[in-house]
Order: sequence, then structure tokens, then C-alpha cells
Amino acid sequence: MKIRKKIVYLLISLLIFSSFSGANTINMYLFEPLNTKSVIQNYSHTVFAGIVGSQVCGPCHNWSQNIYNTYISGDYDFEYASMIVYDDEGHVLNYDAFYWANNYSVGAFPTTIFDGDYQRISGDHIEQLPDALNTCGNRTVTDINANITVELLGNASINVSIAIQNNEESQYNCYIRAFITEIISRYNTSLGDPFHFGFLDFAFDESISINAGNTYSDYIIWNGNEHSDNHGDDFGDIKANNIQVILAVYNSSNGYVDETVLAHIPNSPPVKPGNPYPEDGSIDVIANVDLRWNCIDPDGDELTYDVFLGKTTPPPLVKSNLSEPFYDPGILDFQTTYYWQIVARDNRGGLNESSTWNFTTKSNKPPNTPGQPFGPTNGAAGAELEYVTSTYEPDGDDLYYWFDWGNGNNSGWIGPVPSNEIANASYIWTEGGDFIIRVKAKDVFGAESNWSENLLIHIVEPVIKIQNITGGLFRLKAVINNIGDGDATNLNWNISLTSGLILFGEKSSSKITRIPPGAEFKIRSKLIIGIGRVDIVLNANVQYGESDTKTLKALLLGCYIRIL
Repeated sequence: MKIRKKIVYLLISLLIFSSFSGANTINMYLFEPLNTKSVIQNYSHTVFAGIVGSQVCGPCHNWSQNIYNTYISGDYDFEYASMIVYDDEGHVLNYDAFYWANNYSVGAFPTTIFDGDYQRISGDHIEQLPDALNTCGNRTVTDINANITVELLGNASINVSIAIQNNEESQYNCYIRAFITEIISRYNTSLGDPFHFGFLDFAFDESISINAGNTYSDYIIWNGNEHSDNHGDDFGDIKANNIQVILAVYNSSNGYVDETVLAHIPNSPPVKPGNPYPEDGSIDVIANVDLRWNCIDPDGDELTYDVFLGKTTPPPLVKSNLSEPFYDPGILDFQTTYYWQIVARDNRGGLNESSTWNFTTKSNKPPNTPGQPFGPTNGAAGAELEYVTSTYEPDGDDLYYWFDWGNGNNSGWIGPVPSNEIANASYIWTEGGDFIIRVKAKDVFGAESNWSENLLIHIVEPVIKIQNITGGLFRLKAVINNIGDGDATNLNWNISLTSGLILFGEKSSSKITRIPPGAEFKIRSKLIIGIGRVDIVLNANVQYGESDTKTLKALLLGCYIRIL
């Protein structure tokens, strides 16, 4: 028989714990302290614990957190697998886990089976864990040595190889189980946090015999695409560095575990970022270039990227934790050499950095002077007039155009428009007169051209005058003249009387469709009857052009209107 001390390899677990802590998964729960020293126990073997749990079990969540916290502390030499029997609706999730639990007649959740039921804890009783582990770890076991290795083959396939050496002087009969687990399980507890070392499938599940002094060895190719849970979801999406395989060797004479060993596929860092755009050493690069690169992770992990970019080498950090291999630095300086580098990181702490690349931006020439605006040289106030122009950009950049309408107003920057293609803008002058139109251009980087040649235009407008206002029996009369050089269209006129005693005709109004230049239109009020002095206001309004208003006083003598 043997007594030996095993140092548990916790690097992968500590790495995962660090990842969990960053996500506030572990630290959000309070754990009962264990009254033990932080020393790996001098056990005869590594203890194996199988935890029977369910996604609908509240205490299973607490136990999952508590035992994992104990596991990563390194105070006890043990490994465990979470045998998640039921899903979040209470249906069987994994029949291998279900049959394993039935073999031990488990009736409560969680239940932890230590070393093949040498000890067990029913419920979330963290205070019982030290005694259970120590009792198992300090018992005498058969003198065997076991080894397990796991090799990634790709496409969710792994090669699981085992070797078990019998150091006794008699034949050793045993039952071997190799538990394939996910360090961070795909299955969550009732509170939405993942189980740890969640069971997926058995790589080995069989009885063997080993003659005295002999070694048993075997291997199996396990393909996650060929195995599934009771939901019908296969395990083809496993992440290699999230897989841990635990081999437990059960003594056939008593059913207890004599040996526990584990293997995991270590994290592979991302491949060195490459295929940069712009290519290394490029010249005449546009100043608004977007940086791109390629990078993959051998384990299929999601990657984030840090971008270093600047005019010096090594370049400074400008952006962290990008989720895509793409970065928009904005508009860079012209005729400047830039250095850049990418650091790729996976979510397991692996990283790789690219070479330091460089590129030089091109110079920026302003656009040529646009052509004189082309369009109508005559128009009417209120009419929308369109003007066009174009010019050439020596660098081939897109252009914006600014039209000055000659009255203090402008078009603002219109675009972008490709070099040498026509740009157009429209404007409505609200008043008549002579105006100078001109236009300039700028490229997408802000370099401006000179002003174009001027285009002189004339805008006609109506000028309205109210004349020949007369009174008399019952009505006011007046003449509306258009003394301008443009048509008066849709003219509205109205007459309003205030003060005095007005019995009828307080207000009169109508619309005139058109009064040509130099023409007039006679208007008259409604029937007016009243007594006393009144104020009279006559309005003639056009939307575009010059309107007119006249104010006068009159005396109402019943049905007679006398202008004062």
C-alpha cells in the first residue's frame, strides 16, 4: 500500500476564476469561511467528488459556488464533476448523469458523492466539506498510478489517452470512468450563473482488469458532434481550452475511488495578427483610411484587440477592447508616416501581438476652381431656380459645394459629389433685384477652392400700391395697381373698419388671382351701414414682392360713407 502527496495543478482553475471575478460572477455571493490552513493536504490520493444537481434547484446554485470557491483555494486535493441531471423545466437533461445519480440512489439535490460514496453530503452544507474530503483523502488505497492526456484534433474532436499501472502483487480489478466536463459549463444554475466542471459525456465507462506489475493503456477519439444532451443539442461547439477530462478509477471490490487524475487542453493564444491594411510600407494612403487586419484563435475563442497608432515607434495605445478587426482613426495628418500595431487577446488571458507596421499618408491638393454657375439669368420672386456647376479634384476626392446667392444667404455645403460630376442647388428669392451668384468647392478633408466667376441674375417682383380710395353710398372703393416688373399672383386684400357704430360691413376681403405688371384691379367693400367716425385699414398682400397698406378715417352717416 502507499501514502503519497499530490500537488494539484490549479493554473487553469485560477485563470478561470480570474475571468469569473472580472464578470462579477463569483464575488456576488458570500461564502462561509473554512477553518483550515491554506496547505495542500497530504492525501493518499486525489479525492473525486460527483455533484448531483439540477438547474431548478436553488441550493444547487449555492453549493456550486461554495465548492468551486473551496476548489480554487488549493486547500484540498480533490477534483469534481457537476452531474446536472435536470434542466430548468425539471426534465432530464443528461441521461448519463441521470443513470450515474440513480446508481447511488440520490434523492435530494444537491448531493455530493465522494470517492464512490465513501462519503456523501446531501444539501448545501459547506461546513461538512472539510471532514468529508479529509476522511476520503486519508484512507488507504490500492497502489496504482494513473495518467491521462487529452489532445485536440479539431472539429470538436479530442483524443483521450489513459494509462493505469498496477503496482500491487495481485491482479487489480476496477471500473474506470473518464468524465468530460466544461470548466465553465454551458448550463446555468437557477440564478443564471454557469455550473463549474459541468458534465457532458463519458470518454471511458467500463470495467477492466490489470495483472500484477502491468500497465493498462487505451485511447478513444471523442467527437462532440456525435454526442448530445436530452434536448438534442450536440457538443460540436465545445471550446478546447474549456474542456477538462477527469479519470476516476473505482476499485471493483468496494466501489471506492483509488485514483483520480485529470487533463485539460491548455489555452492556445491567438495567432499573430497579420494581413494589415494599409499594407506595411504603403505610401500615398488616404488620410481617412480605416485600419483592418486578420486574426484567428486556434481554440475558437472570441477575440478583442488593442490598437497602437502614432507618429513614433513604438506607437501609443489609442483604442482598447475592440471586438472587430477594424479601426477608424478619423482623418489623419497629410504627408505623415504613421506606425501601428495590434495586440489580440482571447478571453482566457492569451495574447499575441503583431509586427509594427507603417504607412505614409498622401498630400492633399485643393479642388480646381468650379465653373461659373449655370442656370437662369432671369426669374421671378417666389420661383425656385436651379443652378449647376462642377470641378475637378486632383486627388480624386469627393467634393462639397457652397453656393452664394448674393443676398446674404447661401446653400451651405452640398455633397459629397464625386470629382468632375455635376452638383446642383436650388433657391427661391423672396424679393426682386439684381443678384450675383458664385460657388466654391472643398474636398472631404477641408481643402477649399477659389470662388467661381460671378453669374449676374435679375429677379422680377410685383410692387403693389393701393390708390383712389373713395366712399359714397353703402361701399368703399379702391384701385390696386401693380407698378412692379413681375406678376402679382394670389393677392389677398381686406378692408377693416373699427370704432363708431358699425351695423354691417365691418370686414371685407377677397383674392385676386393675377395682376400683370402695369395693370390695376378695382375692389369694393361689402355693404356698409353705421354711424359715427371710424378708422379704416386697407391691406393688399402678396407672398413674394412688395405689399401695401393704407389707413384713413371716415364718417358713417347711415348708409353713406364720407372719407375725411
